[in-house]
Amino acid sequence: MTPRTVGLWENGRTTRMHDASRRLLDRVLAEADAEARARFTQAIAEPEPKLESGLDKEVEDDVRRRELLTYAGVGIAGQAAALVAAEPERMLAALDAGSISERRLLVLEETATHLGTRAVQVPPRELLPGALEQFRIVRGCLAERQTTAAQARLVRTAGRLATVVGEILFNDGHFGQAKMWYTTAAHAAQDIGDRYTEDIALAGAGYLPTYSDRPRDVLSLLAPRLAQNPDRGPATAWLWSLAARAHAELGEAADFARCIDRAAGALAVAKPEEMPLGIFSFRPEKLAFYRAIGSARLGLVDQTEQAAAEALAAYDPSETMEPALVRFEHATALLAGGEVDEACAVATAAITGPNTYVGLTVAKRARRFDSTLGTRRGGAVTEWRDRMTTATGDRRA
Repeated sequence: MTPRTVGLWENGRTTRMHDASRRLLDRVLAEADAEARARFTQAIAEPEPKLESGLDKEVEDDVRRRELLTYAGVGIAGQAAALVAAEPERMLAALDAGSISERRLLVLEETATHLGTRAVQVPPRELLPGALEQFRIVRGCLAERQTTAAQARLVRTAGRLATVVGEILFNDGHFGQAKMWYTTAAHAAQDIGDRYTEDIALAGAGYLPTYSDRPRDVLSLLAPRLAQNPDRGPATAWLWSLAARAHAELGEAADFARCIDRAAGALAVAKPEEMPLGIFSFRPEKLAFYRAIGSARLGLVDQTEQAAAEALAAYDPSETMEPALVRFEHATALLAGGEVDEACAVATAAITGPNTYVGLTVAKRARRFDSTLGTRRGGAVTEWRDRMTTATGDRRA
């Protein structure tokens, strides 16, 4: 047995075993004492946690209700409306059972990729019903054993869709639910040995302690993977950048610089096609974003301004959150340099931008900037606080 296999067993992350493994386990159980066998029997008798949470079911039911109301509006009601809503999905599931076509696989894969891109371009909650629907379809396909190659691709697609749902829930402040979906994504990737997708899911999970102001928990979460010394690719760069940010939060300048350099090195050897827009990759502007954040936390004003300018020049203007977060780092650097009016102007532009989604990350960063202003007064400060109150108040409503 490899340590990884044993770890998966111990954490309940495996649902299938090779015959040789089963025979080994049977032999060990036969030789174990009664207490050990009782613990094992109790462990496997515990019900598995449901994949779909109450929130997921609530969203699904709401989507179905809206569909039925729409059908009623055009004269379709009762059983006919229910059939209109449900039968196409059931037919697709029947067609996919055991023999999913290459074309159908590509559609599912492309849909997951599209959702991963759109997650940074629109308010994330808009994507939740569609992402859950696609996840349910893929899960239905997996229930019918496919060819090995098709099964692996479906598992990878399910993992990516779970990452999308995790991203949506995180941005809406549902950390507990987000953790469950990120964990599902990681398990799916582990099942097929997809290290890249597993790293992307791990990076997503790293958001939760990051935005809960628990940098040591971030480092603990990432430590096992970073101890393997990964050195190539966008996902690896993302993990090193998250670690760099955590070190900066702790005031550990040398470790921040080391991790940022590791991230830059991992990204330098990546090919352009490995760095698409969206949550399934990590691009140079995101690296500059993390460099700006860390520099701001360490009080490095010039480095913050330089990194922020580099990030803003490269970001796609249609992105809904990270360009705003970069502007807050720029504003913080300006404030540290004594330029209060300019800092407030930049922060105001961040929270009122036409594409800015004032979700959890932006609202939290806005409040942090406002607390840094302290008791300063003036026209620019007043305008900033009015705009911030309106924007964050709208989100609560």
